[in-house]
Amino acid sequence: MKSNIFAGLAVMGLLGLGACATSEDIVPVPYAVSTATATPGAQNIRVTVASSDARTENRARIGVQINGYGMEMAAIRSQVEVTDIVRDAISAELRQRGYQVGDAGARVNAEVTTFYNDFSVGMLAGKSKADVGLTVTVTNASGAEVYRRAIAGQAERTVQLANGGNAATTLSQALSLALKELMADPAFVAALTR
Repeated sequence: MKSNIFAGLAVMGLLGLGACATSEDIVPVPYAVSTATATPGAQNIRVTVASSDARTENRARIGVQINGYGMEMAAIRSQVEVTDIVRDAISAELRQRGYQVGDAGARVNAEVTTFYNDFSVGMLAGKSKADVGLTVTVTNASGAEVYRRAIAGQAERTVQLANGGNAATTLSQALSLALKELMADPAFVAALTR
């Protein structure tokens, strides 16, 4: 009798573990704003921020869960559109630096070219690797393009589970690195004043 109970519990446990990787995971992708100081004169500069999706692959998902053998299982999707995540992150970084983000002034547009997390298996732990690629343009009030740059952020973490929460955390870190590179570019800062 005891062995039947243990066998039943073992089978249920294995089925439960398998169901994790076969169920689609829909997750928030949180973004933590940097602790940057205000840019001198930024309080007088108005900026509009927009984002568009230029991904040619994986537009419907931000990653995929894998099993212990590295085989792809269920999709990982974001709760909100990737373009909204990027637009809101850029807006937050600009506000942190003192810029007036709204509907007037220079227009910052970020084309999302990559926003994806890959998992891999290892001996004792797996890896979560995220790539974020953006093409950022700035147009002045008259519509002339005054800035264009492709930026990228990559992040890698050691993980125990190939799930949506770990994918979202690694993607958030990759986005932070990409935006850190953008905000540190003197040409980008100068373009906001044109």
